[in-house]
Amino acid sequence: MPAINNKKTQAHINTEPKNAPVNEHAFTGAQFLKQYIKQERMPLRLAVLAGSLSTVLMITQWVCFVLIAQKTIINEQPITDHITLLIVLIGCLIGKSLLTRVQTSFSQKASLNIRQNIRNTMLAQWRSSSPVYLKNTSTGAFASQFIEEIEAMDGYFSRYWPQQALAIISPLLILIVIAMLNWLCAIVLIMSAPLIPLFMILVGMGAERLNQKYSTIRQRLAGHFLDRVSNLSNIIRLGARQSVFEEVKDNSDRYRNVVMKTLKLAFLSSTVLEFFTSVAIATLAIYIGFSLYGAITWGPADSLTLFSGLTILILAPEFFQPLRNLSQFYHDRASALGAANNLVESLVIDSNISNTIAPLTAPYGRPPISSTEHQDSTVHLQFSNLMIGYEKQLIQIPNLELKTGELLVITGDSGSGKTTLLNTLAKFIPAVQGEIHITPASGNPIAYLPQRTWIKNDTVYENLIALAPNASNTDMMHALDKMGLSEELDINHQGLDTIIGEHGKGLSGGQMQRLAFTRVLLNPTPIILFDEPTAQLDLKSKRYIVDALKTLKSTCILVIASHDPLLVKMSDTHLNLNSVQQGKR
Repeated sequence: MPAINNKKTQAHINTEPKNAPVNEHAFTGAQFLKQYIKQERMPLRLAVLAGSLSTVLMITQWVCFVLIAQKTIINEQPITDHITLLIVLIGCLIGKSLLTRVQTSFSQKASLNIRQNIRNTMLAQWRSSSPVYLKNTSTGAFASQFIEEIEAMDGYFSRYWPQQALAIISPLLILIVIAMLNWLCAIVLIMSAPLIPLFMILVGMGAERLNQKYSTIRQRLAGHFLDRVSNLSNIIRLGARQSVFEEVKDNSDRYRNVVMKTLKLAFLSSTVLEFFTSVAIATLAIYIGFSLYGAITWGPADSLTLFSGLTILILAPEFFQPLRNLSQFYHDRASALGAANNLVESLVIDSNISNTIAPLTAPYGRPPISSTEHQDSTVHLQFSNLMIGYEKQLIQIPNLELKTGELLVITGDSGSGKTTLLNTLAKFIPAVQGEIHITPASGNPIAYLPQRTWIKNDTVYENLIALAPNASNTDMMHALDKMGLSEELDINHQGLDTIIGEHGKGLSGGQMQRLAFTRVLLNPTPIILFDEPTAQLDLKSKRYIVDALKTLKSTCILVIASHDPLLVKMSDTHLNLNSVQQGKR
């Protein structure tokens, strides 16, 4: 039997085999975070500006307070003579609170947008990933990444990144004021300030490694626990309840130990920071106190007054406060880096990451394709010296060309590579060599309906709108009617509001397959791939599927992996993988 049986004249394409490696760039977690920062740089800069203005108002506030104290205590003037200073003081207090609120608002908005973009990137990545990869990866690990890993980045974007700039700007503004009052006190602060970030970094390096381990263990624990829960009935049947309980307990203990080590480092860094801050402030207090008392006369001690001395003592803690905040938020950075490193390992990130980030307006990172987008033009699909890999086998696919209105049926024994070829066409896995040409090029030319359809625990409407976001209720009912489901859902259920349980609970196998096919009808593409669309179906469901394939065939290229003789009879091109050249890797 020949490998390809054409019912029409087949044009072969002879081109040199060419490898097409994917140009990828290995991103670290830090680079991953920096690339997303670029998207929201404006609101983050506005947050830093608001924080800087808040520092200016804070300095003005304390200067007014000290002026009022000096005029009242030293000059013995009544407080009613300083109404202007009181108004400025109250205005600074209110303005500082408002600016702090504005800073928080801008930074949180930036963090929300970035986290949403990362989630869209993950959804787009999952949608373009091999079903084999998704099937073999823990659902719990996916859920942990999608929720907990990304939420762990919130502190980095909303608190740590703005505080990096404020830890330089705010102390610098305070230092200028203190230097104007007493240059020796400014020198003391300059000498003590670098010790804080130095020890913070030394302690934080250990915290970063622990957070990386913490993030990985958390992800594995979530996947491990969910996998055990989903297979609880099998565990009970096998009498393995106690061993599974001990297994979960051991994993939980390891997770708790890592969390406690992280907390120990957090307390250690806080202790180091408080120690150096206290030493610096105490040094200033001793110098100012003895200078005012007259025991110290060298340097600028003679110029110290109640105003300058009290202002310096009040501003000294404020000088260290941004550094203390940065130290506190440094653990947010460690958590974000740990999560980002895990995400980088599971995402394929190009050197220009912005190309892979899905826009917020595109559902699941994929713009919908209307049925009229490709009806007026003929699409060509060509295989050129294509070789695919299946486990340890290499399969050489003969050159062939398909155009709109044609059906290719792929047959072969189980394990011959039918699903591998479909996954290669869908770009879920790369070809070993050769090329696949689609002309004219289109944004999303291929749709793929695998054997195991994706059904979520929701209504029929939500299951359809998830992959056909432009479809109206009328379009849905028309498509369901074509698949023989509209009457069944209206009579036995609640139409589009019918709740479908997880794994299609409430629907028969045939109904579930027809519901998945309805998505294809609502959002057709120039090329549609099917993996065993009629396998294990009753005669009624099979008839609806075959009729729908005949309808789609006039406007699309259909590629079907199947053993069904009826589909082979319908085909324009028949590719039998049992007869193609195969070899070992």
